[in-house]
Amino acid sequence: MYDEPLYTQPNLKHNLIISNHSMNSLYKQQGYASGLVPTLLSLLLIGCTNPVTKTEPHEMLNATLWQQSSAEYIGVVSQTWQLAQDNLDKALTDPLWSAAIEQTGNYSHLPPAIMLDLDETVLDNTAYEARIIKQLGQYTPDSFAEWCRESTAPAVTGAKAFLDYAAEQGVAIFYYSARREKLRDCTERNLHELQLPLPNESRLFLSNGMSKSAYRSQVAQQYRILLLVGDNMEDFIDGFKTGPEIRRSLAHDYADRWGRQWIILPNPMYGHWESCIYNFDYGMPREEQLKYKMQELTE
Repeated sequence: MYDEPLYTQPNLKHNLIISNHSMNSLYKQQGYASGLVPTLLSLLLIGCTNPVTKTEPHEMLNATLWQQSSAEYIGVVSQTWQLAQDNLDKALTDPLWSAAIEQTGNYSHLPPAIMLDLDETVLDNTAYEARIIKQLGQYTPDSFAEWCRESTAPAVTGAKAFLDYAAEQGVAIFYYSARREKLRDCTERNLHELQLPLPNESRLFLSNGMSKSAYRSQVAQQYRILLLVGDNMEDFIDGFKTGPEIRRSLAHDYADRWGRQWIILPNPMYGHWESCIYNFDYGMPREEQLKYKMQELTE
């Protein structure tokens, strides 16, 4: 329910319109100058008729605000990590369980592992998104690198408890991210500051030209991958850089893996779901990107 702003409520102006004559008479009795009355009435009416100044709208505002401030987001991610923990317990007792389609051959004897995306899965970057909304207007690699170097991203709610639990069960934890290799030091520092499990740098894969699918294949040679956790299709399956229709078809094709071997967290702020709409042209001006997004909407 939306509360009606004060200046739009009916009869308010009517209640303030009182004859100058009667008010001047009252003020004269109290010893005030009669010219003061119109001035006061004018100020009151200005305050009642001028709307609040609007801020520049931004397409990420509601999504970022939802992740930063809503109780529902806490509920969703808490539920997601609890599901991940329950499924991890099941996977540990089932030698045929594997989350990676890249895993082939006899893997039942391999030690267990999980693979997780970083941004908006383990690390909460909504402060950077707020910076885009309030100051920058649009994502750039340089501004994101500057944010990463601050090493102040908090953990996504529930992530640390799940990761600590997995480590206690003897599960190897691998992080892989689209962050560039040059951001390794600040990323490791951020993870260490949060006391997240990272025994050595070999457990953190950053972007060096290899796809996430290639990283999954690499890990699958030595570990049985029990869970994949992320916020983007790339975190689960190759073939993500296509249009919305094909991406949605892929999601349907693997419906039996969602909520079981594949655990996905919500990210309505950004991702391949929106960049595929403008053909992953990140250099396209924001106004042009918005045109493509508007065209994608259906009524």
